[in-house]
Amino acid sequence: MGARIRITDGSSDDLIALHDWLRNEDEFRGRVGIEAAPIGDTELGAGPDLLTVAFGAGGAGTVLASSLIAWLNTRRTSAKITVESGRRSVTLEIQTARDVRPILEEILRSSDAR
Repeated sequence: MGARIRITDGSSDDLIALHDWLRNEDEFRGRVGIEAAPIGDTELGAGPDLLTVAFGAGGAGTVLASSLIAWLNTRRTSAKITVESGRRSVTLEIQTARDVRPILEEILRSSDAR
Protein backbone atom coordinates (compact mmCIF):
# COMPACT_ATOMS: atom_id res chain seq x y z
CA MET A 1 0.00 0.00 0.00
CA GLY A 2 1.04 3.60 0.00
CA ALA A 3 0.02 7.19 -0.21
CA ARG A 4 -0.34 9.88 -2.84
CA ILE A 5 0.69 13.37 -1.78
CA ARG A 6 -0.24 16.53 -3.63
CA ILE A 7 0.75 20.08 -2.70
CA THR A 8 -2.40 22.06 -3.38
CA ASP A 9 -1.16 25.49 -2.32
CA GLY A 10 2.43 25.82 -3.45
CA SER A 11 4.73 25.31 -6.40
CA SER A 12 6.48 22.43 -8.10
CA ASP A 13 9.59 23.51 -6.16
CA ASP A 14 7.70 22.70 -2.95
CA LEU A 15 6.85 19.25 -4.29
CA ILE A 16 10.48 18.61 -5.19
CA ALA A 17 11.58 19.81 -1.73
CA LEU A 18 9.12 17.42 -0.08
CA HIS A 19 10.34 14.61 -2.36
CA ASP A 20 13.92 15.24 -1.25
CA TRP A 21 12.83 15.39 2.41
CA LEU A 22 10.98 12.06 2.27
CA ARG A 23 13.58 10.14 0.30
CA ASN A 24 16.11 11.01 3.00
CA GLU A 25 13.99 9.15 5.55
CA ASP A 26 15.43 5.66 6.01
CA GLU A 27 11.92 4.18 5.96
CA PHE A 28 11.16 5.60 2.51
CA ARG A 29 14.51 5.49 0.72
CA GLY A 30 13.81 4.18 -2.77
CA ARG A 31 10.04 4.25 -2.20
CA VAL A 32 9.22 7.86 -3.08
CA GLY A 33 8.35 8.79 -6.65
CA ILE A 34 7.14 11.82 -8.57
CA GLU A 35 4.30 11.62 -11.08
CA ALA A 36 4.05 14.26 -13.78
CA ALA A 37 0.90 16.22 -14.53
CA PRO A 38 -0.84 15.53 -17.83
CA ILE A 39 0.62 17.60 -20.68
CA GLY A 40 -1.73 20.33 -21.89
CA ASP A 41 -2.33 21.15 -25.55
CA THR A 42 -0.15 24.26 -25.41
CA GLU A 43 2.59 22.87 -23.15
CA LEU A 44 5.94 21.41 -24.13
CA GLY A 45 6.20 19.19 -21.07
CA ALA A 46 4.68 18.41 -17.74
CA GLY A 47 5.82 19.44 -14.31
CA PRO A 48 5.65 17.33 -11.19
CA ASP A 49 2.09 16.80 -10.00
CA LEU A 50 2.19 14.48 -7.01
CA LEU A 51 4.38 12.22 -4.92
CA THR A 52 3.79 8.55 -4.38
CA VAL A 53 5.10 6.83 -1.28
CA ALA A 54 5.07 3.04 -1.11
CA PHE A 55 5.10 1.38 2.28
CA GLY A 56 4.12 -1.86 3.91
CA ALA A 57 3.04 -2.86 7.36
CA GLY A 58 5.07 -2.03 10.40
CA GLY A 59 4.22 1.55 11.27
CA ALA A 60 5.43 3.30 8.12
CA GLY A 61 2.20 5.29 8.01
CA THR A 62 2.99 6.82 11.39
CA VAL A 63 6.52 7.63 10.22
CA LEU A 64 5.09 9.30 7.11
CA ALA A 65 2.64 11.35 9.18
CA SER A 66 5.44 12.54 11.46
CA SER A 67 7.70 13.35 8.54
CA LEU A 68 5.02 15.34 6.69
CA ILE A 69 4.21 17.39 9.77
CA ALA A 70 7.91 18.03 10.44
CA TRP A 71 8.37 19.18 6.82
CA LEU A 72 5.37 21.51 7.06
CA ASN A 73 6.76 23.01 10.26
CA THR A 74 10.06 23.85 8.52
CA ARG A 75 8.33 25.87 5.81
CA ARG A 76 8.63 29.65 5.83
CA THR A 77 5.84 30.07 3.35
CA SER A 78 2.41 28.57 3.53
CA ALA A 79 1.87 25.14 2.09
CA LYS A 80 -1.13 22.90 1.86
CA ILE A 81 -0.67 19.14 1.42
CA THR A 82 -3.36 16.65 0.50
CA VAL A 83 -2.57 13.04 1.41
CA GLU A 84 -4.63 10.23 -0.12
CA SER A 85 -4.47 6.60 0.79
CA GLY A 86 -7.04 4.20 -0.53
CA ARG A 87 -10.34 6.07 -0.69
CA ARG A 88 -9.54 8.39 2.19
CA SER A 89 -7.79 11.75 2.20
CA VAL A 90 -6.86 14.61 4.50
CA THR A 91 -5.48 18.10 3.86
CA LEU A 92 -2.80 19.57 6.12
CA GLU A 93 -1.66 23.15 6.50
CA ILE A 94 1.07 24.61 8.66
CA GLN A 95 -1.52 26.07 11.04
CA THR A 96 -3.57 22.88 11.30
CA ALA A 97 -0.87 20.20 11.10
CA ARG A 98 -1.06 19.28 14.78
CA ASP A 99 -4.86 19.24 14.80
CA VAL A 100 -5.05 16.98 11.75
CA ARG A 101 -2.26 14.60 12.82
CA PRO A 102 -4.57 12.00 14.45
CA ILE A 103 -6.72 11.85 11.30
CA LEU A 104 -3.67 11.54 9.06
CA GLU A 105 -2.20 8.78 11.21
CA GLU A 106 -5.50 6.88 11.16
CA ILE A 107 -5.73 7.09 7.36
CA LEU A 108 -2.16 5.90 6.92
CA ARG A 109 -2.46 3.25 9.64
CA SER A 110 -5.47 1.81 7.82
CA SER A 111 -3.27 1.51 4.74
CA ASP A 112 -0.54 -0.17 6.79
CA ALA A 113 -2.97 -2.96 7.70
CA ARG A 114 -3.73 -3.88 4.09
